[in-house]
Amino acid sequence: MSPPSAWLESLVELAASCMEAHSAMGTVGYRYTEEDDLTEVIVYPTPVELVGGEEDGTLVVSGFTLDIQTLTSAFEQVIAIYWYSRSLGPYDLSGANVSIEGLYQGHSVWMQILADPPEDEQPGMKLDATQYCSDK
Repeated sequence: MSPPSAWLESLVELAASCMEAHSAMGTVGYRYTEEDDLTEVIVYPTPVELVGGEEDGTLVVSGFTLDIQTLTSAFEQVIAIYWYSRSLGPYDLSGANVSIEGLYQGHSVWMQILADPPEDEQPGMKLDATQYCSDK
């Protein structure tokens, strides 16, 4: 796959700036496919790996608040916005997400902001568990 275009990186950076983490959050990850005249992109928080103590090696994912109004205001056209509270079936691996279909910098986009990362996503950050997970 070719490296992402500047406009796509801009869209992902915008989405990341609209995500306010509720606790320590790894970097924002993304995956994309470009087919014909449509770019599909998924954006998600990466897991945090706890290091040290009893929780060593545990992966956690922060919840976050998404500023949908700011995100969609950057689109030239928004065709649809959907909230999916769960996966649509056994072959839908996206889980809970917000889906935005529209036109961004002249490109047709279908974007999903996932509540959780894909299962195969590597940690985007390591966090000293002895500092944050104590039995006190």
